[in-house]
Amino acid sequence: MKSMYIPVEAGYLFCKTIGKGKPLVLLHGSEENHEIFEKQMAYFSSHYQVIVLDSRGHGRSDHGTGPLTFKQMTQDIVEVLNYLKIKSVSVIGFSDGGNLALYLASHYPEKVDKMILIGANFKANGLKLNAWLQVKWQYSYLNGLGKIFPASRRRKEVIDLMLHQLDLKETDLKKIQAPTLIVAGEFDVIKRQHTNEVHRLIATSQLVIVPKATHFLMVEEYELFNQLADQFLQEPSIR
Repeated sequence: MKSMYIPVEAGYLFCKTIGKGKPLVLLHGSEENHEIFEKQMAYFSSHYQVIVLDSRGHGRSDHGTGPLTFKQMTQDIVEVLNYLKIKSVSVIGFSDGGNLALYLASHYPEKVDKMILIGANFKANGLKLNAWLQVKWQYSYLNGLGKIFPASRRRKEVIDLMLHQLDLKETDLKKIQAPTLIVAGEFDVIKRQHTNEVHRLIATSQLVIVPKATHFLMVEEYELFNQLADQFLQEPSIR
């Protein structure tokens, strides 16, 4: 395992590489870090070069000087790949990390060989109402505190990624050519009809709903998820 800080615009990202083989990037969700992929790192590093990083504003990575945006965070990933001299990768993205993977695959298609999305949404209204209201309340609360405390202001920007920074369009998803596996839990916080819409818009996608699982299915049902993901990644790519 190798740990490093990789320079990006206005700061650096914390990154780890583990194992050897085809490169596989794991992208975590909101207010998390790379450690949420503990079971995936252990499993996939036996036959892939696994690359995990803390996204901008998360974990041990810099927040930067400006507001967080998916476009900037996507550019961060491109800079990381360039730094590591990797032309293209397969990607597993969870939650906001799945949304970030959608940006990468639609705006930098040459960088993505295959993509696995877990509980991803390309619009804020893809969240179920209770989850959306909880995020909105958290944003409002942190917005008030942020006028006094810089740490709260930075955390508000992380939460804002789920509310105001998702600006992907249907045409963006239709441009995606990478073979894609969409995975969601039966009791996910993402609306089922929204997940179905992502599947419809990405012509090269497959959809799997994991029974009795929640948004955190790759933690709760990690053995099942790892097998599903590994099988998909090993399938011959046809574009």
